[in-house]
Amino acid sequence: MSQPTALASADAIIEAAWQRPVDTLQTLRREGHTTDPALLTVLRIRQSIVFADSEISGNQERVHHLTRPGHVPVLHELDAITSAATQLHIAHAEANARVRALCAVIDAHPEGHLTEALTRELARTGEPRADAARARTTTGFNTAPAAPAVTVDQGPVRHSDPAAVPRAGRR
Repeated sequence: MSQPTALASADAIIEAAWQRPVDTLQTLRREGHTTDPALLTVLRIRQSIVFADSEISGNQERVHHLTRPGHVPVLHELDAITSAATQLHIAHAEANARVRALCAVIDAHPEGHLTEALTRELARTGEPRADAARARTTTGFNTAPAAPAVTVDQGPVRHSDPAAVPRAGRR
């Protein structure tokens, strides 16, 4: 049985904490429906895990290409194999560190708090939209545009007290 990738682990952790799929959470963030700092932080960490996962895949392909069956590496390819294996090892360590950081952000909150906070925030952001929609339907379609406000120029302002007039500084 293969070990799950860092990205798959991160997605499972996020979905368990917020009780919603990661794609839904990203859509809520993109559309501005949530400003929850914990969620925004976790999604940023997840994005860095996506980059690390891509780097892992690239290094794995490079190692597999250099060590494919029937291929005898030449001397300069030995350094490339070592370099790719080292980069692969580093990418795995960075991805795992990011997953631990993601867990630390989630573990900083009581269990169930993140789901409840998101639900409350979505209910709160949904109310103004519902009120605006209700207001549009009750006002009808016969609404005329408001007339522009008229301003009257009263000319220069005169001060009765000469000491109250601001003076320019000396040069």
